Amino acid sequence: MAVEHDPEPSVRDQMVENQKVIDRLNAALARKTDEVRIIQQISSEINSTLDLDGILAISLHAMDSVLGFKHSMILLADKDEGLLRVAASRGYDGHKMDAAIPVGQGVFGVAARRRHVVRMGNIGALRTYIGGVGARMQAAGHVELGRVSAMPGLPDAQSQMGIPLVVKDRLVGVLAVESAAPGAFDELDEMLLSTVGNQVATGIDNARLHLSAIEASRELDTANAALSRANETLEDSVRARTAELSAALDEVRREKGLSETLLRRMAPPEVIPLMLQDKLFAQRLDVTILFTDLEGFTAYSAGMEPDETFSQLNEFFSWAGDVIGRYRGYINKTLGDGVMALFGVPFDSATHRTDAVLAALEMQREISAQFPFGMRVGISTGTVTAGMLGPANKSLYDVLGDAVNLASRIQALCPTRGVAVSPSCEEALKPWFRLTPLEAHEIKGVGHMTCSQVVGLRAIAEDARRIDPTSRFAADYLPVIEEVETFKRERLGVVDFISLQARDVALQHNEAVASYAVALLRALRAGGADAQQWHGIDEATLMAAALLHDAGKHALDPARLNDRGLDSAGRDRLRRELLDGTLQTLQQIGEDGLAPIIQELYRFEATRGAEGEFKPEVEILAAADIYDALTAPKIYKGSPWRIVGALAELMRLPYCQRRQRPVFSSFVELMKPAGASIALRARPGAVIR
Repeated sequence: MAVEHDPEPSVRDQMVENQKVIDRLNAALARKTDEVRIIQQISSEINSTLDLDGILAISLHAMDSVLGFKHSMILLADKDEGLLRVAASRGYDGHKMDAAIPVGQGVFGVAARRRHVVRMGNIGALRTYIGGVGARMQAAGHVELGRVSAMPGLPDAQSQMGIPLVVKDRLVGVLAVESAAPGAFDELDEMLLSTVGNQVATGIDNARLHLSAIEASRELDTANAALSRANETLEDSVRARTAELSAALDEVRREKGLSETLLRRMAPPEVIPLMLQDKLFAQRLDVTILFTDLEGFTAYSAGMEPDETFSQLNEFFSWAGDVIGRYRGYINKTLGDGVMALFGVPFDSATHRTDAVLAALEMQREISAQFPFGMRVGISTGTVTAGMLGPANKSLYDVLGDAVNLASRIQALCPTRGVAVSPSCEEALKPWFRLTPLEAHEIKGVGHMTCSQVVGLRAIAEDARRIDPTSRFAADYLPVIEEVETFKRERLGVVDFISLQARDVALQHNEAVASYAVALLRALRAGGADAQQWHGIDEATLMAAALLHDAGKHALDPARLNDRGLDSAGRDRLRRELLDGTLQTLQQIGEDGLAPIIQELYRFEATRGAEGEFKPEVEILAAADIYDALTAPKIYKGSPWRIVGALAELMRLPYCQRRQRPVFSSFVELMKPAGASIALRARPGAVIR
């Protein structure tokens, strides 16, 4: 007997089924996107007011118009947290909504008592069953049924969900939604409303604090009016009452300040986007941890009143947070008179090691001018576990790992006003910083270890990767480097070059390009019969253009600046955005007169000089900029080129292949090692065969 087989689905059936899957995925994605938007929208609206009625109306309007829950109410707990009263409702036309229910009774009362979301999907059947059992037990004389409070809401509700509104373990109330349809709410509704409930609870609590402050202020005004009419014979009583009211006024002002502060307090800005995207799961990250400790603060603060001590420390913490923030770090916590700062969290960063060291050096440079005490800094790099840590109602973004403990211990071993780093940092820092080994110590949990102190940035003049000590530049033009530093301080003091360069670790690139460009111009002026043509170029303009040619980096994401995987189109797009940002910066600081020469420089580097001719000052800048980009260490391009190789690469530019270029050949002579031979122009290839 032949076995019948189900016919295989046709291509059309498969396409229909695939489309259904795609539609379901798109619907799920759309819902998740809507949830983030809804939470942001509701949070923004709630935080826009301190009026309690307004917050209740906004919340319930959002339940209906934004979330689609047609029947909702907010029940507020009394001071004893034993009774819930309906404070606001929506969607109950014709129903009495002024009822109060005990905590622990009904779905909403149980949610309040348990401090946990309660969701019921078939209340009618449950109500019928319980009623029947109770009637039979009462008829049999086994039990005397107690009086049950009338429940507010729909008399025929089949589905109910109660979301407890809790702030710092205090019951604020319950956010309730219900429906006449059974099974109307699912787990996604529960998750979304739990998040919204946290926002509503905070808003209501802040509004109550604000209302209490207003009521207390009104009471004070009334009391003051009564005092003004008091009999002069009650002078002693008036003085006593005035003192009492003055204390009350101070308390009102304090509470008002606290309520206003509550509105401004949020999670760290680095964490908030992850919260909205529901991505705050624990993860392992390669990060850098920085610890500071003040030297001499205990002696300095001896004899101070507590509030003065706190004021001094808060000023220090604010200043330290500003410096650390410039280098994409943030203070994770304060530890007595020190801080623990993180670099490379919550997002991966290619520059977290150098960012931490630059922030530490900057703090050590500034602290003597800001405060009458010193500081030690310890830095360590390693893999940590990062995520939200702590109780559900008071968790913080934190990190755990050996690198944290090691950074703390290194700080304790650091010399006065020094910056000490662990061995795990050293190799990554050597290309840019001068390091000196410290005395070896036995470190608890680690063993025998030799750490290093960061002395400072490697000086351009002492960096043999950039300047060969036998070159003409080293022999005749090293003083130009100091001239550039002076010019930078006097004319461009509004630009923090180190923090700009830190974004792609192009440290001292701008100063090097300016030094090479000015030295080349002077060498051209000093040489031969054609020297006169170079006197028309203004040195100050050339120096400023060299220093500011990439000032737009501050507007670009460091991750893009350090991306080694960019293709040609990606590099071109990044170059255009960098130029746009640079031109905007020039206008902002009043240096927009440099725009034409910098635009020409970008055109040269985009085409390698293959299209058209360029002004002599552009050639000078291009030679200096390309040379330093090749010889200086940078994260995104790996190891630097040898000086001879970089100079040979300059002469291979299409611009130098068409004819002799005095600027480029003079630059080769200026920078090449003594005795090195570099072809100044490639042999022209045959064009007819």
